[in-house]
Amino acid sequence: MPAPSSLLGPSLLAALAAEIGDVRAGVDRMSTLVSDLVRRLPAEDRAEALTDAQALDVLIQRLDAVAGVLHGLSDGQTSADAVSAVLLTDVAARLRGGTPAQAAAHPPAPSGDLLLFD
Repeated sequence: MPAPSSLLGPSLLAALAAEIGDVRAGVDRMSTLVSDLVRRLPAEDRAEALTDAQALDVLIQRLDAVAGVLHGLSDGQTSADAVSAVLLTDVAARLRGGTPAQAAAHPPAPSGDLLLFD
């Protein structure tokens, strides 16, 4: 069976990566807005809201990871090489899992390699 990247073609993979990049930019703008709103909260509410807001930063990093894999595949990398560049351990593990069902069975876990509000 041909590799998924050969079925999709480099131009489609690159287009998907670019689309994810656009979504990432939108999420980044929302993250900035939420961060500004959190700063305006009363001090007693700020810590919990900040923790919740950091979920947007996690989404940004996950989008970056997936877009990076798609770019790698569109450049001709093997799937193993493209996934090996993913820095988020839990995302890389799900991507190595093979099937969507396996990935869905392992939801994101807190990971020490996330960069929050960099």
